[in-house]
Amino acid sequence: MQLKTIKRFILSLFAFFTVFSINVLKANAAIITPSVKAKGAIVIDEKTGQILASKNSDKRYPIASISKLLVVYLVEKKIKENKISLSTKVKVPSGIAAISQETTITNVPLSATRSYTIKELLEDALLPSGNGAAIALGAAITGSVSKTETAMEKLLSSWNIKGVKIYSPAGLTNEEMGTYKDKSASDDAENKLSAKELAEVSRHLMLDFPSIRKITDKSSAVVSSINGSSYTIENTNQLLKNIESPYKFTGIKTGSAESIGGDFIGETKIKGQKVITVVLGSGSMTDESTRFVQTVSMLSQLNKASSIKKISKSEGSTKLIAAASKNGKVKTVNSYQYSLFVPKKKTTLTYSSIKLKKNISYPLSKGETIGYDKVKTSSSLANDFLYGKYLSVKVNSTKKVKETNFIVQIWRQIFFSKSFQTN
Repeated sequence: MQLKTIKRFILSLFAFFTVFSINVLKANAAIITPSVKAKGAIVIDEKTGQILASKNSDKRYPIASISKLLVVYLVEKKIKENKISLSTKVKVPSGIAAISQETTITNVPLSATRSYTIKELLEDALLPSGNGAAIALGAAITGSVSKTETAMEKLLSSWNIKGVKIYSPAGLTNEEMGTYKDKSASDDAENKLSAKELAEVSRHLMLDFPSIRKITDKSSAVVSSINGSSYTIENTNQLLKNIESPYKFTGIKTGSAESIGGDFIGETKIKGQKVITVVLGSGSMTDESTRFVQTVSMLSQLNKASSIKKISKSEGSTKLIAAASKNGKVKTVNSYQYSLFVPKKKTTLTYSSIKLKKNISYPLSKGETIGYDKVKTSSSLANDFLYGKYLSVKVNSTKKVKETNFIVQIWRQIFFSKSFQTN
């Protein structure tokens, strides 16, 4: 009996340290852990994906109407592929129109007896967060509500966001989807993502389809009612018109649910660079200010704790076995002109050795990318990105380089391989 007890104790101890290790590995090395009234929060640099502030950013929470950003991305993708346009007319199925007219869950009623343009439905979905509009948009481009949910899941998976189940294109609970609900799931099932995953979703949307800002930065828009008369809808993002905020926001989306309270994703600039902010579970569902106050507070904390370090043009060289130059030497340049956020103290930037592209073809052209450098700072707090621990930048050849003959390549491979990089 004593032996079994000891074995159980050892296994329990092992399990404890295993879980502890996993948690440590998942922690984000952000510049600050913001002091904010929110269950989860994050700030990222929009261009680089650098994680600047992080609080419980890996844990998934209900995202409510922020779900609509995935539908918007799918719509914008169809527009880019010239399969639809902003002026394309959409008929709203009666079942979706019924959801849109349910006053307890939506605020933009739609009619099944008339058509709406894609632009009008996008404004309805993004500004006052019309649930029916988002569901109608998804059905219009995929063919059905269920196909929209599958397309949203596949989109997330393509960004390496795995294991997500979508119950509503609009972010409603499964029960609130009415005739479209998933009968295999509980009534209270709803879409969940982490703050970090939402930052990635938002980054894709804003970088891939920058024209979406023509809608997301509107404080209001004029649309048509069920009977065709015009009326004004207001953007639920209060930071667009908050003149007391030191930050100018250009979007992007709010969300609210009984299960989480208030959610908000914003896009603004800090120290001259675009950033994306996410707060989840900030204030109650009907609270119209806390999520925005906490977002501004988080940015102010980051602004105070950070400074900017410019990634300057970096020249160097590498040796390629197939290069027709003296000793196979190829002069290179990293021309990435951008900056990283770093803690407010003396911080240096360093570069790794070049990692070559696979299957480099010759002759190399001047300015051709031959590989990548990893840039890291001397502060571990600044070395975390959505896609890894370091920023990867292109390394280009500074001149045209021809391919040397086969015999020279073999000679270098046999006698000097350790001095060369291979691809």
